[in-house]
Amino acid sequence: MSLPPQHSTKSASKKRHLTEFIFIILLLLSAVGIALTDFSPVKGFWYWMAMSPIFCAATIAMVWSGLSRMGVSKTTFIRHQIFHWLGYLVAVHLVFLLHYTGRLNNADAGLVTLLLLALATFCAGVSSNWRVTIVGVFLGVAVIATALIEEYIWVLLIPLVILIIAAFLWRGRKTKQPQGTEK
Repeated sequence: MSLPPQHSTKSASKKRHLTEFIFIILLLLSAVGIALTDFSPVKGFWYWMAMSPIFCAATIAMVWSGLSRMGVSKTTFIRHQIFHWLGYLVAVHLVFLLHYTGRLNNADAGLVTLLLLALATFCAGVSSNWRVTIVGVFLGVAVIATALIEEYIWVLLIPLVILIIAAFLWRGRKTKQPQGTEK
């Protein structure tokens, strides 16, 4: 006879599932942004501008419950994330200033914007949660794939996103099974 799970175990499991849900949403939003940027860099610019506060909020949400354990003040962490993502917004505006002055064409401006997001997301993850870092790596791979093999990007990215989501869902299903029922 097994004992019922303790409240802290349920709470930790719930937090992990929320973090993984946010991770999956960020990957899906990233895939949409990559597609939009590929078809229309100007619309992609506005999409990524709108995603900045979402990525900021997601980063904060993924780490929120563990901040005290990490010894970080919630106010300090929020301030750092806000300045981090404001810096990203300023850099994107500078890229499009180069675009509007004729220094970068549409495709190049879209790629550089996506590269900035990859770097900003990766760095946000380094200071917060490893899953955010994975989103940054995914975006970086998307930049490389878009630049090198643009016509085949969807052949590679769609299965990659599906594989990552399936792995997290499978892992979540497996952790819900009671002890002793795993095969």
